[in-house]
Amino acid sequence: MKKYSIIVALSALVAGSTMTGCKKALDIEPQQSIDAGTALNSKEGMNAALVGVYARQKSVRMWGRDIIALPEVLSDNGYANNRSGRLFAESNNNNRAHFPADLWQLGYQNINEVNLILGAVGSNQFLTAAEKTSVEGQAYFLRALNHFEIALAYAYIPGAVPAGLDRGGIPLMLTGVNTTEAALTNMPSRTPITDVYAQIVKDFQDANSRLTAAGVSPFNTTATTPNFATKAAAQALLSRVNLYRKNYSEAKRWADSAIALAGTKLTSGAGYVTGWRQPTHPETLFQVAFNTNAEGGNVNESLHTTFSSIGAPGNTTTVGFGDVVPSLYLLNDLGITLVGGNTETNFKTTAGAIASRSADVRNLLVEPGSAGRGKVYLEATKYLGKNGFANLDHTPVVRIAEVYLNRAEAAATPGSPVFNETEALADLNKIKVARGLTAVALSGAALYEEILKERRVELFFEGHRLWDLKRLGRDIIKAPLFSGGDVPFSDYRILAPIPTREIQANPNLVQNAGY
Repeated sequence: MKKYSIIVALSALVAGSTMTGCKKALDIEPQQSIDAGTALNSKEGMNAALVGVYARQKSVRMWGRDIIALPEVLSDNGYANNRSGRLFAESNNNNRAHFPADLWQLGYQNINEVNLILGAVGSNQFLTAAEKTSVEGQAYFLRALNHFEIALAYAYIPGAVPAGLDRGGIPLMLTGVNTTEAALTNMPSRTPITDVYAQIVKDFQDANSRLTAAGVSPFNTTATTPNFATKAAAQALLSRVNLYRKNYSEAKRWADSAIALAGTKLTSGAGYVTGWRQPTHPETLFQVAFNTNAEGGNVNESLHTTFSSIGAPGNTTTVGFGDVVPSLYLLNDLGITLVGGNTETNFKTTAGAIASRSADVRNLLVEPGSAGRGKVYLEATKYLGKNGFANLDHTPVVRIAEVYLNRAEAAATPGSPVFNETEALADLNKIKVARGLTAVALSGAALYEEILKERRVELFFEGHRLWDLKRLGRDIIKAPLFSGGDVPFSDYRILAPIPTREIQANPNLVQNAGY
């Protein structure tokens, strides 16, 4: 049985032999399957296969929930209240309570299909030169994104590796396989961390050189949405990846370019809040789109039910569970004061009610939930079924506000080759003022820490907090609010365990320390 778990196949070996797709997939994500032997030899099949990779990103184990929710609960942002038991172990950082094996398996399945697409696109006689370029741009973008998703969960980030714990990055998969025989002979080891990030950057750059400014399906140039990769999305993610790997010059360069393309998308004041009530937030550069109600997860695990028990702002009718709520530490940074005070006891035992808010409009996305699930907590309302159905929300992957903060941090980091506190302060204040706050005058460590705080508040419940702490080598301070206590950066629980069956099947694959 082990042969069906070899890394290349990951969950589906040569499920391989099928690629998701259907005629309808030219504009919306596919629901059927077609044979891989013929899928890539036609225009329709090529498009269906490519869009099928986008569709798999909607899994609850990926952008449907886990890639957003787990970095919040594994860090100090999201407090799991144990209403249903879901994510409670993760919130307390229990042993092996981390990203599940599905992320590894689905991610590598996506990568394998993208590699097959890249291997076939050049010889597809039914595609025009422009269509081939478009397919390649989308494929490189998706390969970079999936490698990045896996690397964040299972490996350390360049420049932030505890002594003695470096077991390598993740296996880089750059060639596709579609036969059992090929999969059985492929047992890769873990690529060095810096090489993994270098390849992710290269793929995003290759995507950027081929993509257009509009988000379109490769074969439908009339649609302009952030549902598909664009130049601005690739450049925004290049700013993020380079910031993470501490290449601050490149982080700034790509942030400059992305802002030049899409900087006017930044909203302000009430527009920022109402943007979260629209199907797509106006600041979104790329999102994982959910087009039909059936795609939107379920009453137990969607982003809506995970973060909110209510169905609409100000409506206390019980719709979801609201399993994960903003922690007391996050409420403090958001400028929210509870009735009864911001104490651990009050937070845990008293029905959540707001005594006062700061002028920060982002805290308007937090309000009391329903009493139908037990004690009322303050809940995040970024995901409330914005597409018209409960549990159906497009998931933002990158927004323009993050790009400004990427650039600010690159310019404020001591020792950065692009160190410029004047520019860093300007970007910080641009976000602050847009969110209803007063501009500040800071420098040195105070400026740097304020940028990190602003990043926490701006991106809360969008799946960033764990990665920000991890890339900076910082401990996760959870005591006394979380029963599991603090998680030092040197603790093995910072990383997810590589799936056991992958370790058993591949003798070249080394498990993370502590597991």
